[in-house]
Amino acid sequence: MKKWKPALIIMLLVILLSVFFFFVPLDNIVKNIPVIKSFYKNTTLDITTPNGKATVKIDGKEYGDTPVNITNLVAGTYQVELNRTSQKEGFYKPHFFNIELTKNSTSRINMEIGPGDYLHGVVLFYIEDKTIESGKGKIMLTSSADDAKVYINDEYFDTTPLTNIVLEKGEYSIKLEKTTFEDLEFPIVVSAGHVLNIKGYQFPLPITFVTEKKDEQ
Repeated sequence: MKKWKPALIIMLLVILLSVFFFFVPLDNIVKNIPVIKSFYKNTTLDITTPNGKATVKIDGKEYGDTPVNITNLVAGTYQVELNRTSQKEGFYKPHFFNIELTKNSTSRINMEIGPGDYLHGVVLFYIEDKTIESGKGKIMLTSSADDAKVYINDEYFDTTPLTNIVLEKGEYSIKLEKTTFEDLEFPIVVSAGHVLNIKGYQFPLPITFVTEKKDEQ
């Protein structure tokens, strides 16, 4: 019986460790070890807000006012909070964006913030996908305007949402059009072996009311 005890203990340890690493991937543990952590700080997040300044918080930590370029974040999922500054308190509400940062990639938020829920701009981030054919990548595209027309390099492609669209790696121009919404145009870079997630936001066009003049008597 005594001879079986070490083997039984080893078997139990193997099972426990297997279960532990199944639910907690080894990569997540290694990248949080202080000495090794610096090697995982290889993602970049670029945040701009045209026509205004906004304070930036990432997972509750302040990063100053836009434009902000952060180059030392560990790969993972983050919540970005943008709060446009204004002389009138409460005129702009804070906006939150969930974004996934993949190692050796650059993610981008370029967002014009209007009053209320109005946003105009784009959120871009990559997710690694080893199943994609060599030399190609994918895009996934949604828009705040349903069924917006999508143009790739000025050629009509389809309407939103787009899912798992395979493209050759390289630079492209994307344009979103929807009646009663402002057009949105922006550049993208398709990276080989990655899915580029794109979320577009379009301002609604102001409604103009036309009143008929009564004939003068």
